[in-house]
Amino acid sequence: MFKNYLLSLYRNITRNKFYTALNIIGLSLGIAVAIFILLYVQDELSYDKYHVNYERIYRIESDFTISNKHDLFAIVPIPLGPALKIEFPEIDEFVRFMDVGNTLFRHGEKEYYEESFYIADSTIFKVFTYEFLLGGPKNSLTEPNTIVITEKIAKKFFGNNNPMGDIITSGRGTNYKVTGVIKNLPGNSHLKFDALISTATIAAEAGAEDFNSFEPVRFWNIGVYTYLLIKENTSMKSIHEKFPAFYDKYMKSIGDDFNASFKLLSTPLIETHFKQGLGGEQPSGNKAYILIFSAVAVFILLIAAINYMNMATARSANRAKEVGIRKVVGAFKNQLIRQFLSESVVLALIAMFIAMLLVNILLPDFNTLADKTLNFSFSQSPLIFLEIFIITLVIGFISGSYPAFYLSSFLPVRVLKGATSKSGKKGGMLRKILVVLQFFIAIFMIIGTIVIYGQLHFLKNKDLGFDKENLIVMEIQDSTFRSKVQTFKEELLLNPDIISATNSTGVPGRIDWIQVMKVEQESKMEDHTLILAQTDYDYIEAMDLEIINGRNFDEKMGTDALEAVIINETAVKEFGWEDNPLGKKIHYGFELDGSGGRMLKVIGVVKDFHFRSLHNKIESVILIISERPRFLLSCRIKSENKKEALEFIETKWNEFGAKRPFDYEYLDNSMDDMYKAEEKIGLIIGIATFLTIFIALLGLLGLSSFVAEQKTKEIGIRKVVGASIGNILILLYKEFTLLIFIAFVIAIPVAWWRLEIWLDTSFIYHTSLHWASFLLAGLTAIIIGMAAISYFIIKAASCNPVDSIKYE
Repeated sequence: MFKNYLLSLYRNITRNKFYTALNIIGLSLGIAVAIFILLYVQDELSYDKYHVNYERIYRIESDFTISNKHDLFAIVPIPLGPALKIEFPEIDEFVRFMDVGNTLFRHGEKEYYEESFYIADSTIFKVFTYEFLLGGPKNSLTEPNTIVITEKIAKKFFGNNNPMGDIITSGRGTNYKVTGVIKNLPGNSHLKFDALISTATIAAEAGAEDFNSFEPVRFWNIGVYTYLLIKENTSMKSIHEKFPAFYDKYMKSIGDDFNASFKLLSTPLIETHFKQGLGGEQPSGNKAYILIFSAVAVFILLIAAINYMNMATARSANRAKEVGIRKVVGAFKNQLIRQFLSESVVLALIAMFIAMLLVNILLPDFNTLADKTLNFSFSQSPLIFLEIFIITLVIGFISGSYPAFYLSSFLPVRVLKGATSKSGKKGGMLRKILVVLQFFIAIFMIIGTIVIYGQLHFLKNKDLGFDKENLIVMEIQDSTFRSKVQTFKEELLLNPDIISATNSTGVPGRIDWIQVMKVEQESKMEDHTLILAQTDYDYIEAMDLEIINGRNFDEKMGTDALEAVIINETAVKEFGWEDNPLGKKIHYGFELDGSGGRMLKVIGVVKDFHFRSLHNKIESVILIISERPRFLLSCRIKSENKKEALEFIETKWNEFGAKRPFDYEYLDNSMDDMYKAEEKIGLIIGIATFLTIFIALLGLLGLSSFVAEQKTKEIGIRKVVGASIGNILILLYKEFTLLIFIAFVIAIPVAWWRLEIWLDTSFIYHTSLHWASFLLAGLTAIIIGMAAISYFIIKAASCNPVDSIKYE
């Protein structure tokens, strides 16, 4: 029986090579896209699951409320982890991570800037699972000035030499002894590092008593990522329930003085990759994008399956006599159903093998596109091959289901007499519905692609309230060089290619100093959480911020250095100073009795500027003068002489004796980097949209060939009675155009609804949906659709009517 089915399939393929090729190409592309997306989704959902105890690990987070203002952070106070372990028997262990930042490290003649070095407790290896290549977890980070490196850093600094016991020196001159080498972290790690420096190092530098202090004030300064390993058969819920008593013991005294409170938040380790909306959060994933990609995979597979159904039902008349004869000689309906289903499943399996070949060829490019390190091998992920096989079978059954039941239902007497017109009408209606569904999906995805790229354009070109172009930012970490930064700046400004320069603690995109300050209200000084940037007198000019009220800092005003403060519009609104903010007081300094620090007076208000990505709303910012040199130096250079300006800055950098190699970044590039996730999504969705349209067009191509073939005699007769080629083309185009238009009308409200939700939930600031985007998508679909069917329709309309009338 099965042999008979295969023979029938072979004959059907050889008779209909064109239609078979269209089906296999469509299914192959659909399955290949599904495999890529399946690999991507599985990788996203596998984050941190390689740790043995991942189900018992939680990251703790901060929820501060100060004067009814909530602030959420992924980082917590330094002493919170060890204090929690003491107070809660449910906690087995804790570990803290502190980001070192962009720092120079050297070994011998080799020196590199490293951005992924962290300070960590020695308990890290009790909480997390990392494979040691050299050394071991027991004593690797217990001593001051010790470091554990990954094999990547070992190769980078030491080549093929054994690094154990050797020294890596920081740009500040601190020596770290290598006590362990671990394997490079897997790509599915939410917290990625290249080296770990012992916490004992900073404890020794700061004084162990000071660093490990449980003084109440210590619990109100955040700075570390902290993870808890809870004991088996316990839960974080019990810790949260008992946390109020902990708060009363360690934090309440300070909280009451500042009208503040603190709540403990926690996230299971495997969910941290998807956590959004926390200050200090590491680059993370987005579950919404997983849903989008999954939907795209389903859409493309559905379109490929629809192609098969359409062409199978369209060509049903050609197989009607085969069905009739089989029934006459004794075939049962269920046997015919099995035959047609097996044909579609075999075609799907052929398409699956082609798809797997495509995936192996294109996987390196997909990894580059998605910024992943995905593998497609049976040895590493055998489960995914089972999933692909099951998906292929499902697609095969879905593709062949309607044709199987449709063809097997033909009555042999009617079929052998050629009376299939009634059934043909039913099949024709189904084909129209399926074409509408195909183009609904295609138009929806075209609109989505247009909106995504429109949002990317909005993000990169919105007025940010400052000028990000031609502004370079340099870090000055060397304290000796930093003490000469004012003279260095003055030297740079002598060059006509350098327009302005400023020294500060933060620039847009890197302003993250959060401080509690007392703000003048009607009858008292009230605590508020503010974003702070310490600057010199040239900051506002260099950043091109707009003063909308009051004045800029003025070095000639002797009081500005100690008393002046400039705030943004949001701060004016938050403090209720709309009438007149000038002269209002802000107390700067974290002193319980309010006597320390200094009292500042507002001298000016700047127009709101975006100092974080457009995913975040603008918050209250204050700018104050710092007479001490700060670690960021920003220079605005002339666009036409960038090369010359940079060469001059590097020359002066070396002349002033900088210990670090000259390094800089353009501010516009670092701001654009905030939207890499959206760029990646846009590109992937764009490619998926192209493939969706291409697969849908394969179906149209097959249908137009069938329609042209079926209407050959009709076209010949119409031409004989005087119809022009134009009349015939309009007749043939009209049906397809109407179907695409119906799909367009259905897609508009659905796309508008879903995309508006995406924009509102993903961005605080976003572009508006515009009818032009939807009209463009509809016109694109119609033009591409008409182009796809034109060959066969024009060919049919141009045939000699004599040949057309004789056609059988």
